[in-house]
Amino acid sequence: MVRLFICAWLLATTKNTLTTAYTAKSKMSDNNIKPSNRATQVESFKVMDVLRRANQLEAEGRTIYHCEVGQPESGAPKTVAQAAVTALTGDANQSRLGYTDAFGLVELREKIAEHYKEKYSLPADKEVGTDRIVVTTGSSGGFLLAFTACFDAGDVIAVASSGYPCYRNIGGALGLELANVPINEEFKLTANELRKEVDERKASGKKRIRGVILSSPSNPTGAMLSVTELKDMCELCEKEGIRFLSDEIYHGISYDKEAATALSFSSTAIVINSFSKYYSMSGWRLGWMVLPPDLVDPINTLQQNMFINAPTISQTAAIQCWEPETIAELETHVAKYRKSREFILKQLDSISEIKSIAPADGGFYVYIDLGEELVCRGKGLGSTEMCRMLLEEKGVAFTPGTDFEDPAGNLGDRRFRISYAGGTTVVADAMDHFKDYWPSWVKRVKDAKN
Repeated sequence: MVRLFICAWLLATTKNTLTTAYTAKSKMSDNNIKPSNRATQVESFKVMDVLRRANQLEAEGRTIYHCEVGQPESGAPKTVAQAAVTALTGDANQSRLGYTDAFGLVELREKIAEHYKEKYSLPADKEVGTDRIVVTTGSSGGFLLAFTACFDAGDVIAVASSGYPCYRNIGGALGLELANVPINEEFKLTANELRKEVDERKASGKKRIRGVILSSPSNPTGAMLSVTELKDMCELCEKEGIRFLSDEIYHGISYDKEAATALSFSSTAIVINSFSKYYSMSGWRLGWMVLPPDLVDPINTLQQNMFINAPTISQTAAIQCWEPETIAELETHVAKYRKSREFILKQLDSISEIKSIAPADGGFYVYIDLGEELVCRGKGLGSTEMCRMLLEEKGVAFTPGTDFEDPAGNLGDRRFRISYAGGTTVVADAMDHFKDYWPSWVKRVKDAKN
């Protein structure tokens, strides 16, 4: 009897142990460690996908003509590079590259403030003090700080379609809702287009727009708002309670048009800029923002916690950016961009089938719309496939418009961007190969439609 009792007890205990172990294992399988939904829902930056494939082909020994990324051919100006060398190799006082104030080196912010005073002739009541300038880890760090400081999850921000894709991607990662506003026939998002979106939302009971982010000159179109158009945009935003984020990263690179700053017309706008484009310091990861007074304290707190400060070596070197010798060197870069721009536009003008090209007022991009005639998306022949085949067959790297357009529409697979930041020789060779490739594309589309 005792033996039977002991056997029954052991059997029950073993069963309970196995049941407990199985239950624990089941719970573990339900609690798998995995990436966040936020991370998996963010789209890739398509131009970097193109660059990756281009680099793979280059590593295999292919000659590649890089017209995909907006990276200047030149490195940092000589004065800037030398300042970095001195900071790294000088005496203890020169090479002490520790933390800075969260808003950045005072001397650098003083240079930036002086830049606005001289370049834009701001009136006394609009002048920028160093207390409103924050030096950021590139413009990308600025976008993250600005979005986090200005908006809450679920807020709606307006972006241009066509527009810089990271606006959408960073906003989406932060839980913001996007209003993709179509550009007009001049490839611009003006106050007229934004007002139409605002009015439609009011009429339909949709959430109001809390912010708009816009670059002028634009990436990818190169289109620039006129002074009047920028003023109208600022006034509409202030009237409707919309925070305007003015991305002025391509200021300094314009052709026969002078760029204006939102600081001339708005007391609530945030201006975002960078050392990556005009100043040719893309890998130094340095930018800045000019803030309205109400955002100084919130962004100071966010910067302290997110970044502490922008790279000290980059800040130290960038103090040289407004020296006469530096500006003289940088203006030679702009002259090269102008030459490359003119060459591309001339070559495109000689291709009779291409009829829709953005104005390319500034920056270093040309944006082309193939129209419905030169694509056959039903057979997989859109600008994405054209760019892929062009890279594989001719070694020319262009960026498809899917990076820049509203994902819900179909314009992305009609449009593509050519960057001419990589130098006049690269541009000339790339356009020669593109023109050689072009007839085969037209034939493929024509055959697919028949």
